[in-house]
Amino acid sequence: MKWNPKILQAVLHEGLNTYKKIGSSASLIQRTKTLKKTTEHKKGAICVTRSKEDLSTPLGVKGYVITSNETLLEDSFILSHWTPNVYNYLGYSDEERRHLKGHTEKNLQQINTFVVDIDTKKQPYTEILTAALDHSVGIPTLILETPNGFQVYFVLETPLFISNLNDFRGLKVAKRISENIRRSLANVLQGVDLSCNDFGFFRMPNEQNVRWFSEEMVFSMHDLIAWSKRQDDDQNRGLFLVEPKGEGIDPTQAEWFQELLAARHVKGSHGQIGRDNLMYTLALACYSAGKGQGETLDLLDEYNSYLDIPLRHSEVQKVVKSAYKGRFKGASQIYIQALLDTWLPGKNVPVTPHIGGWYKFKKERKDRVRSHYDEWEEDLLVYIQAETSTIQPIKWTTQSALCEAIGIPRSTFNELIRKSKKILIKRIGKGRSAQTGLTSVAVLLQCALEFNQKHRALYYDAVALMSGVNQNKNALREFEYELELLNPFSEIPFASGKKFNSS
Repeated sequence: MKWNPKILQAVLHEGLNTYKKIGSSASLIQRTKTLKKTTEHKKGAICVTRSKEDLSTPLGVKGYVITSNETLLEDSFILSHWTPNVYNYLGYSDEERRHLKGHTEKNLQQINTFVVDIDTKKQPYTEILTAALDHSVGIPTLILETPNGFQVYFVLETPLFISNLNDFRGLKVAKRISENIRRSLANVLQGVDLSCNDFGFFRMPNEQNVRWFSEEMVFSMHDLIAWSKRQDDDQNRGLFLVEPKGEGIDPTQAEWFQELLAARHVKGSHGQIGRDNLMYTLALACYSAGKGQGETLDLLDEYNSYLDIPLRHSEVQKVVKSAYKGRFKGASQIYIQALLDTWLPGKNVPVTPHIGGWYKFKKERKDRVRSHYDEWEEDLLVYIQAETSTIQPIKWTTQSALCEAIGIPRSTFNELIRKSKKILIKRIGKGRSAQTGLTSVAVLLQCALEFNQKHRALYYDAVALMSGVNQNKNALREFEYELELLNPFSEIPFASGKKFNSS
């Protein structure tokens, strides 16, 4: 793949000055215009080195500091490594200004990207793309080939700025996301370095090592936090959430939470808000703070053991499980106040705003007569993924068997197919002998990623078959868009040698 100067710009997110302060080749007018545009964004610095050996000298990292994109572009062809995440300030540890200092995590100004280091070439980079799409956060922004493997960049849509508030909570969140991305890929790929420094030095992109770059493939911090929470919940551990500005404080750090947690005389009695309500309220607060079920269960088990009249362990489990069903975002302020009035009378404890305020989520699937279309779509996509492969990209069955397998009403299925931008369908025949073929945009993209002599005919046949169906227009348009993002595969035709025209 050709070297693209946009790579550096896409990763750094205006973290550096555009031009050198001294000795710039840009005109005064260019520099003045750029300075006016970029004054709102704080500028920092990055470290660079000329060789891998410079990373581990007896005196520390041997390299130099760069504070402008202009310098970085000029020097990129002589550099081996860089820090793609920007620091507040950097300096030198010796008088000769050869060895760097200040490149510590708590000195980070902004996190621009998560990088996964893969120490083997046993799998090609196309398999990394497929694995990231199927088993991790999605197709990465950039893949570099290294002498012993690959480095995979997942670039943020907007940088995460780091501060020392709440004991560097934002940094902790970022480190957990980084760990979960690496673990998700390690489950399906060989050579993933789980101990790699989250925000240290990585290979510098250059004309020789770029194997994949898609400027469109970037990730929002909001989506990454949501994804990482799901990974954490599988492991019964919590994630320290970064609260959006104005959303309030972590409820488990609020005074009311600590006061209720210290109340040991609470008991349950008919007609009175008591022990069960209190534990459920505390569990909801833990849920809204992003704590895992295991962590919350441990907390409430300990609390329960100190009560004068404790619950059985199985009842505490039920309380936690109920709170984590997701029906409510957080604890009700009305219930909190009622608990304080009942069990801590006379104490003036403020009930501060917190996440959620007990707003209702959608009901559980089993509690609803009619499920939302997005949930049915997710069920159908899981079914398609399990029943297909790049060798057999279309699942053929009868519509009645399909609806029975998913548990979806036939009328809902037909409406879902009409609306979906992710699912493609082909019907052959009529009556009882009719066959329904299903595939998805994700499955076809996997075929595109493995486009070779072995799979070429299968790819052509599958896409051509689905292209003739009017109901597939939305999904085909989405597939064409996704395919165009796969820059290295731009030579792959949409179907049978012709690009699909969605107009």
